[in-house]
Amino acid sequence: MKNSSEADILAVVESAKRAASNLMRTGRVWEYSLLSRIMKSPDPIGRMIEELQSRGNAVVGIPTKDPAPAVPAKTHWSLPVHLRRSCMRTSSEADILAVVESAKRVVSNLLRTGRVWEYSLLSRIMQSPDTIGRMIEELESRGNAVVGIPTEAPTAAVPAVPDVPVEAPAESSSESSGELYQCPDTTKQGTSLRERMASLGYYKKHSLDHDLLVSFAKFLQFDMSNENFKQEVENVARFLYFMDPQQASLLFVRQHEKSREYFLKLSEAGLSKQTVQNYIKSVKRFLKFHTGSTDLCFTDRVLHEDCKNYISFLDNIQTATSKQVSKETTRKRFDTFQEGVLSSTQVTAVLAAAKKDFLAVIGKLHAGECSPGHQLTLTELQLVLYYLEAIVILEHAQRPGVVEHMTVTEWISRRRDDTRPGFVVVAVKEHKTAATQVATFVLTQEQEMWFDLYFSEVRPVMLGKKRKRVEDDDETDERFFISSTGKAIYNASNDLERLHKKYQVPKVTSQMARRAYKTATKELSDVQKTKVAGYLTHSTATAEKHYRMKERGSAVDAFLILRNLRGDSDSDQSDTPRGSSAYLTDQAAYDKLLRSYPVTLDGVPPNRSQRKSLAGEYERYCYDRWRSEQLERRVQHVLEHFARRLPSESRVKAWIMKQGWSANLPDAASIVQQWKPSGGIDVAMDSVVLQKFCRTQRWKGLAVADIEGKGRGVLVTRPFALGEVVCDYHGKVVSRQEGLATHTATAEKESGYMFFYNSGQVARCIDAHEEECPCHPGMCTFGRLINHSSKKANLRPRLYSVDGKDVILFIAIRNIKVQEELLFDYGVNRKSFAVVPAAKI
Repeated sequence: MKNSSEADILAVVESAKRAASNLMRTGRVWEYSLLSRIMKSPDPIGRMIEELQSRGNAVVGIPTKDPAPAVPAKTHWSLPVHLRRSCMRTSSEADILAVVESAKRVVSNLLRTGRVWEYSLLSRIMQSPDTIGRMIEELESRGNAVVGIPTEAPTAAVPAVPDVPVEAPAESSSESSGELYQCPDTTKQGTSLRERMASLGYYKKHSLDHDLLVSFAKFLQFDMSNENFKQEVENVARFLYFMDPQQASLLFVRQHEKSREYFLKLSEAGLSKQTVQNYIKSVKRFLKFHTGSTDLCFTDRVLHEDCKNYISFLDNIQTATSKQVSKETTRKRFDTFQEGVLSSTQVTAVLAAAKKDFLAVIGKLHAGECSPGHQLTLTELQLVLYYLEAIVILEHAQRPGVVEHMTVTEWISRRRDDTRPGFVVVAVKEHKTAATQVATFVLTQEQEMWFDLYFSEVRPVMLGKKRKRVEDDDETDERFFISSTGKAIYNASNDLERLHKKYQVPKVTSQMARRAYKTATKELSDVQKTKVAGYLTHSTATAEKHYRMKERGSAVDAFLILRNLRGDSDSDQSDTPRGSSAYLTDQAAYDKLLRSYPVTLDGVPPNRSQRKSLAGEYERYCYDRWRSEQLERRVQHVLEHFARRLPSESRVKAWIMKQGWSANLPDAASIVQQWKPSGGIDVAMDSVVLQKFCRTQRWKGLAVADIEGKGRGVLVTRPFALGEVVCDYHGKVVSRQEGLATHTATAEKESGYMFFYNSGQVARCIDAHEEECPCHPGMCTFGRLINHSSKKANLRPRLYSVDGKDVILFIAIRNIKVQEELLFDYGVNRKSFAVVPAAKI
């Protein structure tokens, strides 16, 4: 390809990588039972050729034409990473490189010699007295492994499988572990569900780049907001491959019997009834999309009708399967009943086992031994991540979805309880029952410090490990919990299981934890049960019965109830419930401190000796609370300064530095994230920032562009929030009579830039008919170019008076997206192209 472009060369390389990956993943493992069926078939050579080609091999010298080899897909190379992290982490770099080079040679030899088969060789094997034995021998000589050989059959030595990356099927994968390589389990070779599914060919699928699947994926991702859309698309791709390995199409709707056979084979392979039901749902949604959201009904009415009939066929299968799912669920519940319910202490056993190691890592971070987490090992980073996930799921009995969907904004927006400042409440919107209520969990001061250290020290390191790809999810950076691969947590339950395995503690799932707490509350009062039910964020029915509001006080009460059920005794004094003597003592100590050192914007907290003399044993609590209240005041002060215009992060940072604060500084990034227009609209012009913009006319986030059918207009280059000031209508303020006279004398090309308005009982006009503003030479102001719309307006003008001068500001009446045109209603229908009639502002 010396004459080809670099893009074409890279495309061929990626295709070769995918082919190699598919071969290493599925093409090298052969079931003895499969070979036996092939040899006993009426046409063993034809069946063997078909099987070899489906695994990415090529058979040459065939006397007759046979189907072209299937194109394999997808690859990952991660052996060096795996060796450094796991199998050879104590070995030298030279030893690791030697193993990698050896594996490369094995793979190269396999790709060079193991994939091409002579037809004459296959013919000789089929004619030999022991066809299966000869075939096994030939496969193994080419680097393949044959599993499931019965004891009575001749057993040839199985060659060692070289250490190459093996990619697990998507439906059970997790982004959290950070290890792409998994060691083969020789004790259970060929017996796991994934291996069985792969050996039966049920993981084979059509390319996800096919038009049918691409459009379906976009529908799920953008129209349905389905975060797990990739899994659903893969389910459909596998189904389509089974129905027609050669080409993905909708013609499968005419093969009812084969469809029923596929779902039956999934069950026989060992998939649960619920998983089979999910496959059916995916196919059904796929068809509903193509029948209802595409042009199929116009392009092929017969196929469209067949699709609708097939959907009815799937409904019947679903009805039958749903009964089996119910029975399966009942069996699981019976098994749970037989096993018994865990105690509250058993639920958090892994936290107790891992706490010593966890605190050692936290100690490094807290003491400043690491430069933002960079000197920690990957194991230490993962321990911090897994431990905090376990706190949320096991100690606070939250669903894994709370961990997976918690955002940075929700962490920054956490709120301290008004009456018990030793607690903070974190609210998470996205989770299983997010449609009806918000999930909340409560952290003590110590736990808040742990989470904050993770956020400031560990999380940035995790994000730095992300490999930038075009298809990377833009929401990754917004997620609070980030895996060691730099991506959002995919499956928090898997992380929890790894933590249990590491410390050899019996596995406890989210459901087991929630069931244990629910059982432990049976002896409590109805009021306490209701609070715990709210804290656990139960199902919709429970929510409607018990609660719908989320109050910080109720959340803290529920947390204290759960902690008492566990018998925890290592709490802070500041965590004591309201009304107790301990709470009154630390509150009294803080009140005493405030009398001598009140919290101010520019104040400095008292030193330790001063705090000790005033607050005694509560000096640390008082110090943390004093700084927390000062930080809240400073954050509010910054937000008030930028009340009506969204500032940039650099602008906020520069303004904070001008305040002369040396410590306890607000974070500029968090200020920008939580910013929203504040303060009364009547006092918008009190803002020094807006006064400066009006004076300099250097409004940010706006651009002049040619609008089709309108001429020039103004587009936004950044989002604007509801209530935010966008710009002003700038020009010379004159009387209405002067404005009309100027309009009459203005040339046609300069007309239409007169803004007439009523200021009290006085009719006035802002004259902006000149292309360049007289007081700003060489500058064309934005306000004069904003076009009219009575139905699609996103701005409204408002009159202000500053030092006796009229100023008209345009304020967003809804959220405005990037590249959206600015529009406002001129007031009445124009009778003249030139005149903008008086608007009542």
